[in-house]
Amino acid sequence: MTTQHMMREASIPRLLLQMSLPVILVMLVNVLYNMADVFFMGRTGETMAVAAIALCGPVFSVFSAFNTLLGFGACTAASMALGRGEYQRVRQFTSFCLYSSLLVGSLSMAAVWIAMKPMLSLLGADEVTAPYAAAYLRVFALSAPFMVSAGSLGNTLRADGDSKSALVGTMSGTVINILLDPLFISVLHRGIVGAAAATVIGNIVSFCVMLSVARKKETFSVSLRDFSLRKEISLTVLSYGLPMAAGTLLMSFSTTFANRLLVLYGNEAVAAQGVAGKAGMLIAMLVMGVCMGVQPAVSYVYGSGDRRRLRQVVLGTGLSAVIIGTVLGLAFLIFRDRFVTAFLDNDAVIIYGRRMVLGSIVSAPFYGVYQMCAVYLQGTGKVSYATFTALMQKGIVYLPVLFLLHRFFGLTGLIFAPAVTDLIATAVALALCLNWASQLRQTPAANPLPRSA
Repeated sequence: MTTQHMMREASIPRLLLQMSLPVILVMLVNVLYNMADVFFMGRTGETMAVAAIALCGPVFSVFSAFNTLLGFGACTAASMALGRGEYQRVRQFTSFCLYSSLLVGSLSMAAVWIAMKPMLSLLGADEVTAPYAAAYLRVFALSAPFMVSAGSLGNTLRADGDSKSALVGTMSGTVINILLDPLFISVLHRGIVGAAAATVIGNIVSFCVMLSVARKKETFSVSLRDFSLRKEISLTVLSYGLPMAAGTLLMSFSTTFANRLLVLYGNEAVAAQGVAGKAGMLIAMLVMGVCMGVQPAVSYVYGSGDRRRLRQVVLGTGLSAVIIGTVLGLAFLIFRDRFVTAFLDNDAVIIYGRRMVLGSIVSAPFYGVYQMCAVYLQGTGKVSYATFTALMQKGIVYLPVLFLLHRFFGLTGLIFAPAVTDLIATAVALALCLNWASQLRQTPAANPLPRSA
């Protein structure tokens, strides 16, 4: 069964197995990659270095926002084009994604170097953590062109339903990073600079593998001859990628604001959040992997006009995401002490970490609903709703909730602000999805491709 045939006719369990499982593995690998620097630095007992890496997290999020803007946008646009049989457009979308990513990544690298001092102040680094953060960012910035491009290609490679290729590229870079971390940090004693260097090398390897895979796909293109800045190519990619990218970018600013409030409680609190936040990240990434894995199918089926199949895919995937989020949340609740102590054996950090893990996982059962709503709106091209949904969770709701809860409940308010935000965002996103689905039912769909095609 070809991937396009599978998107049209496969059962939901098989669709999830073929399309979501590889993306889940990619997300899991990304979480391990994100944890590696914190874990190996934590083993050295350098609590301030761990706090510095946590403070640099928003920079990572900005780079991720760029690869989401271009990669997720190209994936959505290319999937819809495949559903309509517009293969030349697919080549133009993928070429635009690659070369725009290289340019944006290079500009991001330069921006970090030029604006280092004001950036450190904005991130909330103090006289203790600033030297660590500066040392990390100077080297980490080198990864920007490769990180943005590899992430963009990884998203785009899923456009035809082939999620396994992205897994190969991501896995290769992450394995290299994890192997080099202990070598650079502990054996060669390069500390936080070694952690950043391992990240750079891992991203270079990931980019090279992704590029090699993309070259072999007949429907894709990495040739400059197919690169186009025409608005039907560039604006289409950017508009489809905007919702998730805007959410990711706003999240980086929201995280910066939250870190600046956390600093009021000491660098140990920042370090604890840097560890505890990985639990919530792991759940969010895996649930996101379930939903994002079927996004090409959502876009493809929507492009082909088969509304019945679209409803089947969305409801089946959403239910699966809720179950996975609930099970993972319970697992972290039971083993939260072991999770925190695996990173840092510091009494103050452990005390903070136990509460912070709870705050990061309490909304896990609802996150699957929110994420499926976001993917449904994104995958069917409802850009305005999708953008609002992303911005709502990452800032529009989160920042006021964060400020109010901190004012009235102090540190406890900071810890549980994300959970309160998730509940509100899920309710609003569900309402938007129901409204959009109602509009679709009143709009004549294009004739779907024959079921046997």
